[in-house]
Amino acid sequence: MQKSLMIAAVTGVGAVAVFAQLAIRPAWLSAQQMPAKAPVTMHPHDLDASYIRMPLPATEKQYGRIDGDHLRQIVDEIAGVSRKSRDDGELLWGRVAGTKYDDMVEGLVESRFKQIGLADVHRQYFDLPPQSFPTKLEFAATSGGKTLKFPSIRPMVPSTATPATGLDAEAVWVGLGTEGDFAGRDVHGKVVVIQSMPMPGVVAHSAAYNGSAQRAAERGAAAVVVNVAIPGNYQVQTYFNSGLPSFAIGTDDLNALQRMMSAGPTKIQARLDVEQRTGLRDASVWGSLPGTTDEDIIIMAHHDAYFEGALDNASGMAVMIGLAEYFAKIPKEQRRRTIKFVTTSGHHAGSFGTAWMHDNRSTFLAKTALAINCEHVAVTQAYFDRMSPTMHMSDNIDARRWWVNGSSKLATLTLNAYKVFGVTIYDTMDPTTTADMMAIDRDVPSIQLIESAVYYHTDHDTVAIVPAPGLAAVARSYAKIIDQVNMLDRSALMPSPPGATSHSPGR
Repeated sequence: MQKSLMIAAVTGVGAVAVFAQLAIRPAWLSAQQMPAKAPVTMHPHDLDASYIRMPLPATEKQYGRIDGDHLRQIVDEIAGVSRKSRDDGELLWGRVAGTKYDDMVEGLVESRFKQIGLADVHRQYFDLPPQSFPTKLEFAATSGGKTLKFPSIRPMVPSTATPATGLDAEAVWVGLGTEGDFAGRDVHGKVVVIQSMPMPGVVAHSAAYNGSAQRAAERGAAAVVVNVAIPGNYQVQTYFNSGLPSFAIGTDDLNALQRMMSAGPTKIQARLDVEQRTGLRDASVWGSLPGTTDEDIIIMAHHDAYFEGALDNASGMAVMIGLAEYFAKIPKEQRRRTIKFVTTSGHHAGSFGTAWMHDNRSTFLAKTALAINCEHVAVTQAYFDRMSPTMHMSDNIDARRWWVNGSSKLATLTLNAYKVFGVTIYDTMDPTTTADMMAIDRDVPSIQLIESAVYYHTDHDTVAIVPAPGLAAVARSYAKIIDQVNMLDRSALMPSPPGATSHSPGR
């Protein structure tokens, strides 16, 4: 009986949290039971040089002009705008919609479009609704005369402010924040500390799905602190709208807080000032390559981001710019359709750029043969370590969710292009995967790849996790798809009636 209970305990979700957070070895791995071994030599491994690169078939050599290393340099240039925001001391740092850094990246894209030689380069401005910005953050834990501060602590967006005098309240642990975890716990007036499992990251995670923060609010909590169990101590930008002051904390910092709470009653002292900024605006930046007909293809990528935002969404912007460079070298006489390029405004503030397209679909999209959204296009595949609280980066590129709204011909040529250039994708199409294109995903034939991996919306979303071969493979695939789409009439690309087709990779 004792043995079966132990097995149940170590195979459950609770054990995952214990092993991931506290680095406790199960009994069968204890050092006392393992024979002594000599230290091993750790051999260096050049990850960038070892990514799998698909050789270009002889029939696809023209797409070799799209160079992944060049695209990665563009990613770094865009991420550099975010780094300036951080270095300038912004609490909510990144390319945040409505800020001067957002305006800077719009200027960067505008300049690139003009250098490439696009026509009709301009900004299309949108007024933003009031935006929530944290302006002051203080956070510490005290117990038994000891005080801890946490470098990873970060206010969620949106979060309500604390009282002007701050909070001084007892911390209470509620595990995963399920109904069972709250049972028997008095959280009224207290700071509720929640553990959440990444599914796979800091936007899709268990606490977001099980309503833990809302549960805390309903029971009268004073604030919530949430950790998404990614090994390390990353700052994360996750979302709750519970009406409480809400904070995210990194895993190493959570471990320290848990140890303090285990030793005795612990209080949290916190102050968060939040202001609502009005009168802000954001712009979509447009440019085009005229074709020989009145039809068009739209290639889009949003430009706002939290943190460096290398994957989200400098990677998509780099692919969009790379496609503009590629097609600008093709004579107008060989371009059947006008290609419109746009870095869309305010994705994290409401996606006003694509909403405008939808609102004007009867005119603006009347002759659109294809829309491609370039978003989160390539990231290094990462794995949780099976025996320790660490992550491992691989020399492969994450599979991506994918979307096709169109005919079987469009689906077939799209999936074939991914196969030719080695773009890894999920086994079936995800009908919820269109992200910033969501407003128009069914208005026109459309395609997209996207992956919101474990480091998405964290301060680890840097250029280091965006592989050059992945950027090249996606950009080359999109270029080939555009070439093939331009051989088909628009009527041949339109989707079948709902429920008539089901796309799958077929490989």
